[in-house]
Amino acid sequence: MLAAAAAALARAGVASPRVDAELLAAAVLGVPRGRLAVLDEFPPDALARFDELVARRAAREPLQHLIGVAGFRYLELAVGPGVFVPRPETELLAGWGIAQARGLPTPTVVDLCAGSGAIALAVAHEVPAARVVAVEADPAALRWLRRNAEARAAAGDRPIEVVAADVTDPELLAELVGQVDVLLCNPPYVPEGT
Repeated sequence: MLAAAAAALARAGVASPRVDAELLAAAVLGVPRGRLAVLDEFPPDALARFDELVARRAAREPLQHLIGVAGFRYLELAVGPGVFVPRPETELLAGWGIAQARGLPTPTVVDLCAGSGAIALAVAHEVPAARVVAVEADPAALRWLRRNAEARAAAGDRPIEVVAADVTDPELLAELVGQVDVLLCNPPYVPEGT
């Protein structure tokens, strides 16, 4: 079953077909990926769901949207339709912001175009003394941002401030003029013609 799924994903041009097939199977079964090797059988209802997810992945739907989570630095964030998946290279930007904020006693950090909240939540997780403000305008992305912010606060991280606003608004965060120590922004981009 996994071999057939991996072959289908390889034919579709998925870069890591075996890993993707294993992650999809683990998500369907609700087990860690490493447990797949010791499972004797795949329940029929789970097999139908697995086949559906493999077909969607073969159609190039993001793996993280299909399994519902994306790793980012030391966090696992909820993602799905309506929000971009945090990219590994964005961890470099977050790391730079974290390094800048760590050098200050009580930094104020603003993350514009926050999307899922990956950057803002990584800062809040790794710099507990920071006041972190995340700004997002898109309603769908805001739902993911709020969900992740609530989950991280429930896990013990300092809560972040979520602001629903357009980053081009000249009055945005007017109360913070002269108080922002670190400003981060990784705006969404989609290549022309896609």
